[in-house]
Amino acid sequence: MMGAALSVASVGCSSTRSAKVDESWLARVPENQLGDVHEAQAQRRMAQDAVTRSDVALKDARRELEVAKRNEDAAKARREAHNEALKAANATGQSSNITQAQAELKDADSSMSAAQAQVRYREHAIKTMEAQKELRESELAVADAKLRQAEYEALKANQDVRAQNLSEADFASATADAQRKVEESQRKLQSEQQQERQARATWERMRNQVQGYGGSGIQKQRNP
Repeated sequence: MMGAALSVASVGCSSTRSAKVDESWLARVPENQLGDVHEAQAQRRMAQDAVTRSDVALKDARRELEVAKRNEDAAKARREAHNEALKAANATGQSSNITQAQAELKDADSSMSAAQAQVRYREHAIKTMEAQKELRESELAVADAKLRQAEYEALKANQDVRAQNLSEADFASATADAQRKVEESQRKLQSEQQQERQARATWERMRNQVQGYGGSGIQKQRNP
C-alpha cells in the first residue's frame, strides 16, 4: 500500500514538472495562432492582481485588530478605575455615592465586554482574509496551469516536434488538480465567513447595548 502511494505521488510530481512549455519555443508560433495564449496571459495577470489585493486586505485586517486591542486595553483600564471608585464609595457609606459608582462600574463592564467581542470579531476577520488570500493564490495556480496548457496547444497546433515530448494528459491533470484546490479553498473561505459574521453580530449587539446604557468609549470606536 505504501509503495503504491509513493508511486502515485512520484507520478504526480513528474506530471507537474513535465506540464510546462519552454516559452522560447513559442517564438516560432505565428502571432495569429497565439490568441488563446494571450487570453490566458491576461487571465493570469488578473489572478495575480487579485492576490495582491487580498494581501492588502489582510494587512488592513491586521491593523484593525491592533486598533481593537488598544480599545480593549483602554476599556480594561476604565473598568479597573471604576472598580476602585466603587471601593472608595463603599468606604464612605453614602448610598448615593455607592449607587452611582455601581452604575458606572456596570457600564464599564459592558464596555469592556464589547471591546473584547470586537477583538474576537477582528481575529475572525483576519482568518477570513487569510482564507480569501489562499483562494486567490489557488485561482492564480489555475491560471498558471491554463496558461501552460494554452502554450502547449499552440505549440502542438504549429506542429512543433518538441510538443511530442510533452503529454497532453499532464497539462489537463495539472489544471484539474489546481481547480480542486480552488474548490477546497472556497469551502474553507465560506466557513470562515460564517464564523466572522457570527462574531460581528455578537460584537454589534454588545456595542449597541453599551450605547443604550449611555456608556462612553465603545461608541467612539471605528466602524468596520
